[in-house]
Parts: sequence; C-alpha cells; structure tokens
Amino acid sequence: MIQEPDRTKEKKEEGLPGISRGAGGAGRVAGFLASGSAIDNKGTLLRLLKYIRPFKWFFITAIVLTLLASGAQIFIPRMIGNIINIITSTFQKNITLDWLTFRNSAIILIVLFIVQFLSTYFSNVLLVKMTQKLIRSMRNQMQEKLIRLTLKYFDRSSTGDMVSLLTNDLDNVANTLQTGLTSSLTAVVILIGVVIMMFSIHDVLALLAMVVIPISYLLVKYLVKKAKPIFQRNAKFTGHFSGQVEEIYNGEDIVKHYNLGDDLKAEMSVLNEGLYESEWKSSLVSFLTRPAGDLILNANYVLVAILGGYYVISGALTLGSFQAFIQYTQMLRAPFNQVLGILNTIMSALASAERIFSFLDAKETIQAGTGEIDISKTLGRIEFEQVDFGYTDELLFKNVNLKVNPGEQLAIVGTTGAGKTTLVNLLMRFYEINDGKIILDDRDTKQYHTDELRKAYAMVLQDTWLFSGTIRDNIAYGAAVSDGKDLSEVSLEDIKAAAELARADSFIERLPAGYDTVLTEGAANISQGERQLLTIARAMIKKAPIIILDEATSSVDTRTELFIQNAMQELTSNTTSFVIAHRLSTIHDADRIIVMDQGAIVEIGTHAELIGKGGRYAEMYTAGQL
Repeated sequence: MIQEPDRTKEKKEEGLPGISRGAGGAGRVAGFLASGSAIDNKGTLLRLLKYIRPFKWFFITAIVLTLLASGAQIFIPRMIGNIINIITSTFQKNITLDWLTFRNSAIILIVLFIVQFLSTYFSNVLLVKMTQKLIRSMRNQMQEKLIRLTLKYFDRSSTGDMVSLLTNDLDNVANTLQTGLTSSLTAVVILIGVVIMMFSIHDVLALLAMVVIPISYLLVKYLVKKAKPIFQRNAKFTGHFSGQVEEIYNGEDIVKHYNLGDDLKAEMSVLNEGLYESEWKSSLVSFLTRPAGDLILNANYVLVAILGGYYVISGALTLGSFQAFIQYTQMLRAPFNQVLGILNTIMSALASAERIFSFLDAKETIQAGTGEIDISKTLGRIEFEQVDFGYTDELLFKNVNLKVNPGEQLAIVGTTGAGKTTLVNLLMRFYEINDGKIILDDRDTKQYHTDELRKAYAMVLQDTWLFSGTIRDNIAYGAAVSDGKDLSEVSLEDIKAAAELARADSFIERLPAGYDTVLTEGAANISQGERQLLTIARAMIKKAPIIILDEATSSVDTRTELFIQNAMQELTSNTTSFVIAHRLSTIHDADRIIVMDQGAIVEIGTHAELIGKGGRYAEMYTAGQL
C-alpha cells in the first residue's frame, strides 16, 4: 500500500521556514515573508513603475509641476541676492535707490513664491489621486488573485501574513509613490540647479561646497547596504507576530481549555523580543542617517562661510551674491536630507512591493480548458480513469479507477488520512492530478473552465465557514447569481425554502431579526449546530446536480441529523452525491459504499454486501468505527 505523504515534509522541502500552530490538517506556515534573498531593487522598482502607465498623464503632469516648483525654488535665492545688491549699492555708492529695478525684482520674487506654492500643491493633489487609483487597482488584482490561487498556497500561508500583505505592504507602497518619487525628483533637480547657480556665483566656493557630495554618496551607499537585511527581517517578524496573535485570538477557547497560556506567553515573548530587536535596529538606521548627514553638511557650511566672508571683505564677492551662495549651500543640504530622510520609507516600500509581486506571481489554479457547462443538462456521471495524485513526488493515489452513475449516492469511509477528502477535492480540481482522467458526463473535466466545472457541485464541509453579514446573505451566497447582480437579487422565498429543507427555519425564525440577523465574525453569536444547518441550506439553494457532503452532520444532534437526512434524501433523489461520514446512520442507505485505505479503494458495495465479505468495512463496523 502507498503511504499518505507527510505534508509537513513537503512544506519544508519547498523551502518554507517552519510550521506554526494553525487550523487544518496541513498546518499553517508563517512563511512567505521570510525570504532571505536580497531585494531586487531595480527590478522591483521598474515593475512598480509599470503600474503607473494607466495613470501616466496624472504622473507626467505632477512631474512637470514638480519641476516647475523646483525651478522656482532654485531662482528665489538669486532674486533675493539681487534685491540685497540693489540696496547695498545704494548705501555704498550713496546714490538714490533704483525703485524700478527694485520693484521688478520684488514682483519676480513674489511670482516665484506663488508658482512654487501652486505647483507643489497641485502636484501633491495629482499624486495622491494617482496613487489611490493605482493602489485600488493593485488591491483589486490581489483580490482576484486570491480567488485564483491553489489550495496548496493557502495550506502554507498564515492569515496574519495575508492581512499584513493587504494592509501594511500596500500602505508602504502608497506612501512611497505619494512622497518618495517626487521627493527624489525634487532632490535631483534642486541639486543640479543649485550646483549650476553656485558655479555661476563663485568657482572656488562651489568646488569647496561640492566636497560634500562624494562623502554623502558613500554614506548613503553604506547605509543602504546595511538597511536592506534589517528591513527584510523586520517585515518577517511583523508578519509572523501578527499571524500568531490572530491564531491565539481565534483559538482563545482552546488556549484556555488546554491551559496553553504559559506556553504561548513564552512563545510570544520570544517573538516579541525578535520584533523588538528588529524594530530598534531599523529605527536606528532610519534616525542615524539624518544626523550623520547634518554633521557632514554643517562642517562644509562652516568652511564655506569662513572663505566666503573673506571674499566679501576683500571685494571679490558682493554681499548679495554671498547671501545667495550661503542660501544655496543650505539648499544643498535639502536634497541629501530628503534622500537620507526617506531612505527607510523607500527600502521598506521596495520590500513590500517585492512581497506583493511575489504574491501576484504565485502559482494559480491551472485553467486547462475553456468549456462551459449547462447545469440543467448535467447528469452527474463521473468516472476516474487510472488517476495518479500526490501532494509530493510520492503518490497518494495510484491507478485509481471508479465509476459513479447518474443519481447514485456514494458513501466514502475510511480511517483518517485514507484520502477521502482528497478524492472529492480532485473532483472540483482544487488540486491537479498527476496522471489519468476524471470524466464528467463523458467529457474530461480539464476541458471545462474551472469556474464552470464548479457550478456543477454543491459542497458542505465539516468546518462551518460563514461570513460576517446577515443570515439571508449567507444562505443566498450559494445561489447562482448572474454577472452584474448581487445577493439581494436572490428572492427571500428561495432562501426560506432552502432553510426549511435544511431544517434551519425553526431556529432562524426564533431570532429577533429572523433572516436579517447579522452574524458576527465566524458566526460566533449562534451555536455550532446552527452554523452547520446554515451551511447545508447554502448548499441546497444552489440546486447543483452533484452534492458533496464531507462530515456535513458531524456538529448536529441525532434528532436534527435525522431531519437533515430526510431532507438530503429528497435533495439527492435526482442528483449524484458523495457522502463522507463515520456515522452508520448516514451511510447505511447509500447505493454504494467505497472503503478507502492509504489512498487506495479497497472495497466497494452496499452495507450488506460489505458486511458479508468480512473485509476492511466489516472490521470497522465490528470495532465500532462506524
């Protein structure tokens, strides 16, 4: 017999960091944050810029306005210097003030201030609009990606990581696009303009001021090199910590029941210590850049002031020109301060962008076919032909063959890990088979588009997943809704009919708001059994030709189970159904029972036939496992 593969081993072989406590047999891995490879800064930035293409006119206009504001800022010190020269010349030469020249210079100066203000304002407005539109587009892409991802991806990703990706990382990217790009552009333009203006005033002073550039460049390069792994490590700890907090919060009752508080406190303490260390190191790098840059620039400023003062005293430089040069020296500080000041934002945003792109590049459900399905004509004839499947290179299913007739009720039994749930997951192509065929009504299921194929199935799981919203919407979620419509299009009559069939109507109508009762997160305000009834009603309203029940009545009492079985009998009378169950009452009247063991179908027959064979099924029955 083929042993079921160890999925934990599979995760480790895929290079994931480690499995933390989580829901589901496959576990949860606090994982895709933890890539130890260096960020591809250039590639990530270029890919990020591609998202700007649909909003290029917003961006181009904002850039032009930024250039205009920077140009105005560059000429302002020169105009102030001219005004000072006009005034000092009046006193030095004892002549009348040239009011016309003074007035024209003052008007130009005022215009430059106005241009700088308006250009900066409208540039910021355009960038905010562009960024929010871009982030909205990216968020929509990520939402669509979530729908297309394989189940294997969710098996190895924690909820905390996903929440961090859709919130913190997108916010980091948005902040950088709104401020980082224009700040960098402004810094470059002002740097070039200031250098030109300084050389036009005095060559020697300009050369002295330029000494700061290579020193600052080396400083920035060193800090960038040091910052990259620090910010990556910080992102990893943030995602891991968030995931652990979410899991502990959601499993609070289990934590208390098993007295895990002290263990989890110690575990969280270790994580918190790691987060603290990464946070203070990243903060240190961030806050160290500005004072280090200021130290270099201040030293340079003192030297320029001493030498420039000497040139003014000697008459080689006018007071207005010297004042303009000093102001340009101060302006030279701004580009470096901007680069150093937004260093942490840029590095963090590039790390976030790379994580987003890694998510968007994740393997999706393979759309091998494009065929559509007509539910009204679907018979439900299913056939497995020599199907091979494995979660790893080691196969779980090997040459599995099975034929299911239209309208047949098939029960699937077996020990934990035998492959019961895997069998029905393959029907809906949650996982892709390695070899062989799965045929629906004489047509290979790979010929159908995945969305079309899944229209033929209604599924009720042991885990009762309900959404925050009204009971009415949760039941309507299973109904077929045409494109462009929403859940409000599903009639209340259909919803009530499904609830009555599932025997959920009695408890719903006892609630103060009835079908408009709002369920909290995880439907914690109703009982587990009531949640199970709602998931069954949700499947019933779909009216699919094939029904899959995976321990669907495991959370309801015996009396309610009897009601549901009667309803299921009516529901499945003209449909093909797969019932995974351990209770004999659920499977006793099935048309056929499949017995699975370690990925193989070892017996098929009715209850009486299998008991008569004295095989695996009879052993389970005798041992009280059914």
